Amino acid sequence: MGESKLSENPAHALSQPGTILLVLMSNPPSTTTGDRTRRRVELLQTLVGIEETVTANLFSIPTYRTGEISEAGVDADGWLDARPAIVDAMDRCTAVMLAYGGQEPAGQARMHFREQISWAEKLIDARNLPVWTVGGRPLHPSRWHRFTHSNYPEVPFHDALVRSVKRRPMQA
Repeated sequence: MGESKLSENPAHALSQPGTILLVLMSNPPSTTTGDRTRRRVELLQTLVGIEETVTANLFSIPTYRTGEISEAGVDADGWLDARPAIVDAMDRCTAVMLAYGGQEPAGQARMHFREQISWAEKLIDARNLPVWTVGGRPLHPSRWHRFTHSNYPEVPFHDALVRSVKRRPMQA
């Protein structure tokens, strides 16, 4: 992507020296290495020119997709155990990318999930951190290609991904 296109995109703000982007995801993987997700985050870092990325998860127990979170996340432990890593990451970062996915877990885990997001949002607000998303939603990195292909079908993935990075207006 040419320099002029990047500078016209809101994602350009992430390329400032010293930017440390926290990518806030849902859970550690249980059946894979997480390499695909890591590569997507690294790709975004390279494309936008982010100095450093760190990741943290809303839920600490390795699970496979939201269905397993619905089962493993019934008790508060996995949610509460994730909080120190989130706090540490937020203490280091200068911006946050919400990337925990669009599907909520079911049952009791849904309540914990919503409480965790509310808690994380309070941390973000208290630190006055800018919040970024892909496509205006907290899409997980594994869904970025699908989103960009649907919304920018004629645009190469790398360019479409940069176009899709959106800054959320600051909360009042």
